[in-house]
Amino acid sequence: MFERLSDRTSSIVFIVLTLGISLGTANVAGGIILAFSPVLVTLVMLLVVTREGYSRNGWGRLGMGRLGLRIWPFTVAATAGVSVLATAGTVAFGFARFTAPHDDWAKSALILCVTGPILAFAEEIGWRGYLQPRLAFLGERRAMLVIGVVWIAWHLPYILLTPYYHSDGDMALVLPLFGASVIAFSFLIGYLRVMAGSVWPAVLAHFAHNATFAWLLNHAISTKHPVIFSEYLAGDTGLFVFIGTAAFALVAGVRYSAAASRRPAHASGR
Repeated sequence: MFERLSDRTSSIVFIVLTLGISLGTANVAGGIILAFSPVLVTLVMLLVVTREGYSRNGWGRLGMGRLGLRIWPFTVAATAGVSVLATAGTVAFGFARFTAPHDDWAKSALILCVTGPILAFAEEIGWRGYLQPRLAFLGERRAMLVIGVVWIAWHLPYILLTPYYHSDGDMALVLPLFGASVIAFSFLIGYLRVMAGSVWPAVLAHFAHNATFAWLLNHAISTKHPVIFSEYLAGDTGLFVFIGTAAFALVAGVRYSAAASRRPAHASGR
């Protein structure tokens, strides 16, 4: 349709489409359409709008051609590891206690391991697969910041217009914590994307975070303060999760900058 769209224009179209779907479908089918909107918009961009998807290079920019296995251990530590530490911190402060796994924990783990990667891929192929490379004209850090802001905006209708997500806490606390955590995650996962040259560490990070905190909350924790635990401290975007994610994002940024400084000049095309 528009085969000569610049990366700048393609990025704007992608953002407008995803945010439009978010606003229009937040309360439709329990958020399923919203959850899959990044991958759906990516397909529309590649196959209809710019038609890049009819060439190998078009798909190649998504970063699916390599696994990036060398940074998978760091990825798991920065996501699942942070969720475990955040939970342990909440226990240490007396707001919860660890219990033996309960309530069909094995079945829950299996379901998370099946559905989790699918949902993580549906988001990450849009944010870090399609959008991040096309925002490279901003510079890497600015691109990660922009994606973080868009990511927040994409979630907001689901938070504010439905009872399904972050509905238990005080919005005056939940929204700042959510926004700060999403920005931290955007930098962490963005660095994983550029460090590996692959979208798969981003998918792994997204899945590992979501699955770990959800499983711990539902099957390994007993608490008389569920809102404090899940909304404010150790849940999806709690304070302890934000601190840990921000710390790992900083480490990832330092590692990436150090590696880039050692890269031969000809490797960057200069």
